[in-house]
Amino acid sequence: MTGKQKRGRYSLYLALCLIFYVVVVLGYTSWSNHRHTHIVLGRIDQQLLLAVKALKYMLAPDFHDRAIDKDSIFFAEELRNRKAVTDYADDTAFTYIYTLIEQDGKFYFSAPTVTEEEAKERKSWYFYPYDDIPAEFVEAFRQKKSVFVNYSDQWGKFRSIALPQTSPGGRTYLACADYKITDMDAIMRRDLIISILTAIYFFLSSLPFIIISRNFFRSYNAELQEVNSELTQHKMHLEEVVIERTCKLQTAHDRLASELVERRRIEAVLEEKKEKLETTLAEVKTLSGFFPICSSCKKIRDDKGYWKQIEIYIREHSDAQFSHSVCPDCAKQLYPDLDLDDMLEGTLSKD
Repeated sequence: MTGKQKRGRYSLYLALCLIFYVVVVLGYTSWSNHRHTHIVLGRIDQQLLLAVKALKYMLAPDFHDRAIDKDSIFFAEELRNRKAVTDYADDTAFTYIYTLIEQDGKFYFSAPTVTEEEAKERKSWYFYPYDDIPAEFVEAFRQKKSVFVNYSDQWGKFRSIALPQTSPGGRTYLACADYKITDMDAIMRRDLIISILTAIYFFLSSLPFIIISRNFFRSYNAELQEVNSELTQHKMHLEEVVIERTCKLQTAHDRLASELVERRRIEAVLEEKKEKLETTLAEVKTLSGFFPICSSCKKIRDDKGYWKQIEIYIREHSDAQFSHSVCPDCAKQLYPDLDLDDMLEGTLSKD
């Protein structure tokens, strides 16, 4: 891998780490904001639940048993209920607190909060039809299970609760409360912006470490490149030395092989000559050196110090054989009376 490729790989790793860091920070920011929203909504829901549970204590116990049509409740009782519910809503910061009754499949306000503007619009709000009732409220009434729902209208965005309740006479009605969360959305957006700014702050705070780490890795990478360059040069030099030594070894090997062949040829020639020489030596025995010989009797002394006649010594130390005869001079001395010529002829005839 080249130095350029390594730098590209390190840059890619750094970019991936930065992306991972940004994703983690943004993910944590989103999770934190969602968790904060969930906590705030949980607190609002708890307050809504407490509010609707308290509604039945503000009204007459048999109120919902008697609220069967628009004429069943006197206006004075409506005003008394309206004041109690409206004052409670003002004290608890709820926008609306009310109860709903069902008649022939339709829902009507039975004890609602009424603002001053609404009081000017119409005199009585008792048994006023709730035409745009949320479907979740209807389901809560039918299933007799409390529900929380968010909805928006021309008056804003609200978090509402519908809690099914049963009157002493066994009639089911809904205790409801609305909490305006338009401001809460603004608060959540503000918290989200704060969380994002916090994430940016921490990101900017980490930039010095990122820059230092990047410079460190660049310096380390430069050192590695320098070492790698030296190692590459050393490797090339070693390869040249190896090639040179290999050539020399091959030359020496060829020379030794040639010398070995020549040596074997010479050894073969020497072996052949040796065999011939041994054969020749086996066939020929030669006497050489100095022999101690008696100047009188002509005996020769052997290696063991014994004096032997010359013919015996020669026969023991060579392949020569002797036959006895007498030379003419000795014959004249030994046999002066004999005819020399006849003696010579007799000797030659014996031989």
